[in-house]
Amino acid sequence: MSDSAPEPSPGAPKGVPLGTGARRWLFRPPRRHGEVDLDRSVSFLELFYDLVYVVLVGQAAHTLAEHFTWRGTATFAVVFGLIWIAWLNGTLFYELHGREDGHTRSLIFVQMLLLSLMAVYVGHADGGDGRTLAILYAILLALLSYQWFSVYRLDRPELRRTPRRYLIVMVVGIVVMAVSVPLSADARLVVWAVFVVAWCAVECVILISWRRAPSYDVVTEPLVERFGLFIIIVLGEVVIGVVNGLTDTERGALVTTTGLLGLAVGFGFWWNYADLVARRMPRETGHSLATWIFVHLPLSMAVAATRPAWSAWWSTPRTSGLPSP
Repeated sequence: MSDSAPEPSPGAPKGVPLGTGARRWLFRPPRRHGEVDLDRSVSFLELFYDLVYVVLVGQAAHTLAEHFTWRGTATFAVVFGLIWIAWLNGTLFYELHGREDGHTRSLIFVQMLLLSLMAVYVGHADGGDGRTLAILYAILLALLSYQWFSVYRLDRPELRRTPRRYLIVMVVGIVVMAVSVPLSADARLVVWAVFVVAWCAVECVILISWRRAPSYDVVTEPLVERFGLFIIIVLGEVVIGVVNGLTDTERGALVTTTGLLGLAVGFGFWWNYADLVARRMPRETGHSLATWIFVHLPLSMAVAATRPAWSAWWSTPRTSGLPSP
């Protein structure tokens, strides 16, 4: 009998050294454009990521409820636009390029840390806290730009045109947010408003151009589900607004009935979205995908603003009706 170890069969899996496996798990590059996983499902990490936005939206809505004026409403709209743009970037990157590995998880956790810090300053974005919020947002955009660049440098040359345009817009966004730091509160809000409108308009044009002759599909069931989950997040703010109002107000037949009607409005939002939009796959070509994505911004903003409207109503004497902005 020979003392030598038997040769492994040709079909047997080869072991991976521990150090090599750890490095691959921590430093594996993201998926390139075109490497879309059509069979994946929404992960627990994505759900955890969305929970941070619950706090951000809640802070912005709480401030609007306390300052239900034209200025407060404008500030809420601008801040909500910034929040939505950040969420959209994180969501699209994970959907198109993320992996279930340590590298992707680490980057998302860093984003969540920045978003949590931003939530501290969102409530007073129209004052002195706006400077810190602008700095944190610029850092977040820089991190997101790094992620998109990590994909761009791996892409085939024929697929780099659209990512290059996207990166340019992201870098311009970093510069705009940095420039807004030393400005006065009013000027800063104007700059942010221009940034939100311009970013959405330019990215919409880029997306339409990209999807005019698509070389691969990008719409998946998890992508549609993530947008639906964000609507669920802002619908939760409607429930919170009604319940807080009932808790803090002397309850009676009129107040309780009004609260139930407020919940019915929220249920109506959900019913219409669930039947008309949710789980319906948008078309890949032309302007269909761009329209579907960017319509979610005013839609989710309007739903989120329902909570402050109800809260303002609760805090107003019943004889005076709704406060005028």
